[in-house]
Amino acid sequence: MPSAATAGSAPASAPASGGGGSIPFFFGSNLYVQKFATNTWQLQATTQEFTLPVVAGGFLRGVRLQLRSSGGVGGTTTADNPWNVFQSITLENVNGAALMFPMSGYAYYLADWFTRPWWGDPARRYDYATGPNPSGSLRIFPEIANTAGVLANTDARSQYRLRYTINTASNVIGTPTTAPTTTVTAYAEIWAQPDSADLHGNAIAPLPDGLNLQTLRRHQVLTLNSAGSGNIFQLTNVGNEIRAMILVVRDSNGARQDYLSDPIRWTLDDRNLGVFSPDEIFGRMADFYEALAQGDSVRPTGVYVFPRFVNAGTGPVGEPWLATNNATYLAWESATAAGATNVPGTVEIITDEVVPVGAVPMAMESI
Repeated sequence: MPSAATAGSAPASAPASGGGGSIPFFFGSNLYVQKFATNTWQLQATTQEFTLPVVAGGFLRGVRLQLRSSGGVGGTTTADNPWNVFQSITLENVNGAALMFPMSGYAYYLADWFTRPWWGDPARRYDYATGPNPSGSLRIFPEIANTAGVLANTDARSQYRLRYTINTASNVIGTPTTAPTTTVTAYAEIWAQPDSADLHGNAIAPLPDGLNLQTLRRHQVLTLNSAGSGNIFQLTNVGNEIRAMILVVRDSNGARQDYLSDPIRWTLDDRNLGVFSPDEIFGRMADFYEALAQGDSVRPTGVYVFPRFVNAGTGPVGEPWLATNNATYLAWESATAAGATNVPGTVEIITDEVVPVGAVPMAMESI
């Protein structure tokens, strides 16, 4: 595979100087943000879904969901708070098909952090708060970096849709004295449609190179067997190039647990990709993710990450995207820890995937 560009940097090509040159889209466009929806809901015994048509304009990077809460008193904060305020989030294509598949807010938190590490850990941001008045922000972004994965969003008659469901009070904060009122504000983050030429008459490319990549985010949930029993976790969400795989292990109560035991075998068809201890996986995560390496963040309990992209922020380090087809056998084998309680449980496998729909610029390969 060609070498990857630095994530978060400009594409390798530079604008021509002088009259008659051609300006790449990246240099001729600009970023802008538009708030397009605000919804308020007091947590209660039932869930509530909201459907938001995404405002049209330019090339969509993604949607930022900003959660704020007030008025909550008492209760017991659950482990996935504040992200589990969102029982489910989905970003739909203009034809109604999912681009970012229905998953919990906690799954999207993990995907934010571990598939776009240059953004940092959302739990380290200024607006993060747990407790009876949860707060935080999630990015539901098809874009990886430098326009890779952006969506053409110029037709107001064909709109993308964001759906999210607000969870019940008991799932977020146990039994509160007073349930909080949540306010969710949605912002579309967009690359602007550039002018046809700059002030010197140089033509500007009208389309971003990143349109040649489409991204998907989806998951599957498998059974974690009883204590001491063997498990084979086969990933069926194959067929594309995979940027990252996140395993989330939970017990029968839904609590995250470090229940995978040594050894953990990772297999691709007839190829062995590794025989790991849990500590080796956690060490490799710290090698790859700067927030873990520097001790700014702590690996969430029950989370095992297998990145397959280049993270320029730490080296660069990483590997090329993992190519699969519909017949690929990709699986992990591990016994449930002998001391595990409240099992059988579950293993959720979150995948961040890339679908090339045209020639992939070398600067975007494996970012």
